[in-house]
Amino acid sequence: MVNKIWIDIVTITNKIDESLFDTLNNVSQQSYQTIKHIIVYPESNNLELNKLKPFINRANLFFYPQEGKGISSAFNQGINHSQGEIVLFLNSGDTLVAENILEQVVADYRQNKWLWATGETISVSKNKYLKKHRRQHKIWRNSLFFYGNPVCHQSTFYSRKLIKRLGLYNESLSMGMDYEYNIRANQLSNPQLLYFPIAYYDTTGVSSVRVFQQFFNHRRIRDRYFELSWFNRFKVDFYCLLKSFYRLAMIPAKLWL
Repeated sequence: MVNKIWIDIVTITNKIDESLFDTLNNVSQQSYQTIKHIIVYPESNNLELNKLKPFINRANLFFYPQEGKGISSAFNQGINHSQGEIVLFLNSGDTLVAENILEQVVADYRQNKWLWATGETISVSKNKYLKKHRRQHKIWRNSLFFYGNPVCHQSTFYSRKLIKRLGLYNESLSMGMDYEYNIRANQLSNPQLLYFPIAYYDTTGVSSVRVFQQFFNHRRIRDRYFELSWFNRFKVDFYCLLKSFYRLAMIPAKLWL
């Protein structure tokens, strides 16, 4: 009999609403059932907590009020409550693209024994009218990190072996903590590239809206880990700044369509 591989899915949310329920229902429909779904939610009043009653008795679903402050703290709390061999961070509003996605990931893990793996992502606007398929990189290069986060955490799986070596997210970062975490992960091992879509990514979150704050955070993190010549630094900054203006222009469409 093949040993079961547990997957822990960590979902953090800043409120108890329909976006969270979409994620809860989506994960519960996975054909792969060896899942522990960990929800980290903010302090809430009784009226808000009552909304969770339909989900409380679901098997392998666990709710934890956030103890610290910020996204990094919530991620770390999810890690501390996890025990599975593989961990995925799927935030409120994000969903898996098909019912058999986790089966595909586990099959690849059994075959390749990677430390971490990343697949493709489909970003969606608030009402799902706009979609953009983020294709997989043909060749992995460390320089991909120069231009921002080359992977989406909604489609990235971390093995327990990697997490034990890597540790927790940097709680001094209010944004860009996943970018910094992936840089550190890449220093240990390049990710396994999965050439199929994993998740729908809700683009109405904080990191998608505060584009210039994200730009400056990424630049500070990049400068900490990579030494670039002044010309290459200027070239990368110019490209990333143009990308930030484009993302700014797309915000109304993301929020209304």
